[in-house]
Amino acid sequence: MNLSPKTPIGVLIVDDSPFMRMTLQKILNQDPDIKVLDTARNGREGILKLQALHPQVVTMDVEMPVMNGLQALEEIMRWQPTPVIILSSVTTEGTEATLKALDLGAFDVVSKPSGSPGADLQALSLDLVEKVKAAAKVNLARLGRKEVPSGPAPIAPLTKVVPLTGVGNVSAPARQVQPLKTPVKTGFSPKHAIEIVAIGTSTGGPSALQAVLPTLPADFPVPVLVAQHMPAGFTGPLAQRLNGLCLLQVREGIHGEALKAGTVYIAPAGKQMQVQRKAGQLTLHIGDETPIPTLYHPSVDIMFLSLVKVIGKGTLG
Repeated sequence: MNLSPKTPIGVLIVDDSPFMRMTLQKILNQDPDIKVLDTARNGREGILKLQALHPQVVTMDVEMPVMNGLQALEEIMRWQPTPVIILSSVTTEGTEATLKALDLGAFDVVSKPSGSPGADLQALSLDLVEKVKAAAKVNLARLGRKEVPSGPAPIAPLTKVVPLTGVGNVSAPARQVQPLKTPVKTGFSPKHAIEIVAIGTSTGGPSALQAVLPTLPADFPVPVLVAQHMPAGFTGPLAQRLNGLCLLQVREGIHGEALKAGTVYIAPAGKQMQVQRKAGQLTLHIGDETPIPTLYHPSVDIMFLSLVKVIGKGTLG
C-alpha cells in the first residue's frame, strides 16, 4: 500500500528585521514537518501574502512599520482567521502588546532572544517549533477576539479530570471544605470533597485560561492553581489581565502565602510552584527546586506531584 507523504505545515513569517526573518526561516525549515512559504516585512505585506498563500500558521512581530502586528492581527481575525504566534520582547511595552494580541485572538506568544545568542536561539527553536505544530491543529472556528463574559456563567468542564491519589505511604490530614459542586451539564460529580483545583496549560494556554477562568463564579469554594508554560516576565501581566476579566481574584503566586478560596494563583515563570501544609493551612512554595527532571519552569508535573503528596484525592485537576 502506498502512503501519500505528509504535507508540511505551511508558515508565513512576518517581521521587519531581516535577521529575524532569516533566523526564523532557518529554525522552522530544519523541521521536516514545517515549511516556510514566504516572509513579509510588515503587517500590510503579511496580509497580502496570507491571502495569496493561505498558510496554516503565521508568526508575527509586533513593532513594524506601515502596519504593526496588532493591526494586522485584528484584520486577519476579522477576514481570514489563521493561527498567529506573536514574537514579543520581555519589556513593559512588549508584555502589554502581547496581552492585547492574545485578546485579539493570537494563539500564543514566543519570547524574542534577549540574552546570550546561543542559549536564547536554542530555547527559541524548541519553543517555536512546538507552538507552530500545536497551532496547526487548532480549530479555526475558535479563533478571533476573546469576548469578556458579562456575568457569571456555568462552570465549563475541564479538558481532563484527574482525581489524584496519594504517593507511596504519604498521607495528608483532612481539611473541612465544601464539596465542589458542578452543574449536571459537565457530566462529572466528584466522589471526594474537593480542596483545591489545579490547571496545567502550555501551548495555547493563555487563550484557554481566558476562556475558562471567567466562567468561575465569585463564590468559588476552593483555591485554583495554574501552571502555565510562558516566557519569564509574562506571567505577572497575564495574571493582571485575567484578574480584570474574572469574578475571582487572579494574581501571580508569592512564596509562603496562604491559599484562599476564590483566588487563582498563577505560577511565576522561571520558578516551580508547589504546595505545602503548615498547621493545617495550605501555603505556596515557590522556588527553583525540581524534585523530578524537567525542562519547564514552571512544570505542571511538579505542581501536581506536590498536590498528590499533600492533598491527594482532594485535588481536582
